[in-house]
Amino acid sequence: MDRGHRHLEPGRRDRPAAGRRRTNRRTLGLLFLSLGWIVAFACCVQAQTTLEAQSIRFRLIPQGWYFVGSPPNETGRYADEAPSHKVHLKPFYIGETEITNAQYGRFLKATGHRAPLYWQDKNLNGPNQPVVGVTWHDAAAFCQWLTQVTGVVHKLPTEDQWEVAARGGLVSQPYPWGDQAPEAGGVYRANFRTASPGAAGFSFTAPVGSFAANGYGLFDMAGNVAEWCQDRYVPLRAGGPFKPGVLRLLKGGSWISGARDLRSAARQAAPPSYADGYIGFRVVRGGPPAP
Repeated sequence: MDRGHRHLEPGRRDRPAAGRRRTNRRTLGLLFLSLGWIVAFACCVQAQTTLEAQSIRFRLIPQGWYFVGSPPNETGRYADEAPSHKVHLKPFYIGETEITNAQYGRFLKATGHRAPLYWQDKNLNGPNQPVVGVTWHDAAAFCQWLTQVTGVVHKLPTEDQWEVAARGGLVSQPYPWGDQAPEAGGVYRANFRTASPGAAGFSFTAPVGSFAANGYGLFDMAGNVAEWCQDRYVPLRAGGPFKPGVLRLLKGGSWISGARDLRSAARQAAPPSYADGYIGFRVVRGGPPAP
């Protein structure tokens, strides 16, 4: 017997390897558990950036400082536009598209609310076309109904909310897609009044989402229908054309608008009881708590 070597009991030589295998299995288990939590967290984050209620899809606009208004040298600028300046907004959700006839129809069925103008017009009443012929009061009533059925506050956007959403993260650019004209290079980027009627592909309103989304994933923030905002119209310079408090703001231009009205800073206004075939709206939903 070699006294310089200690003999192990049978089977004892394998114990360290077995222990390592058990340790490896525990490590792998913890790794997979961690990966599972990471995936779950990522899914939660994704779920917070996009929501859906009553078939309306919403996109999150993050809290932060944003530029609104237009610089003095912006082509097509109206005198009654705020100069470019910064505003701070809390997070909020805004409709990915304008409210459609199909979505508005659910509201009518549920509440018995009076149908809008052009509800029977075959040129404007397709299920995926934006609802038109709605007054500011009609749009506010839709928001109130949506608040009741979801338990979450829904409103028309303020002018700042609307403009920030329309810009899609761009700074000092006139349109939601940048500084190119709406028809530059023969590519039509919105549904608006063109030199040749129907050149953009539509003679009336287009189904929502017919044109490319902006940087926030929002469609038709320029053209198609002018959208009611929550704000009263307030002249931004003395001697403005309208009496304060009588009118409500409209943003975005429409299928009958020229290119300058498609700019994010452009402002229009109408009496809250007014309705026409170029006016619609989209909805804002209360956002998550600010960090």
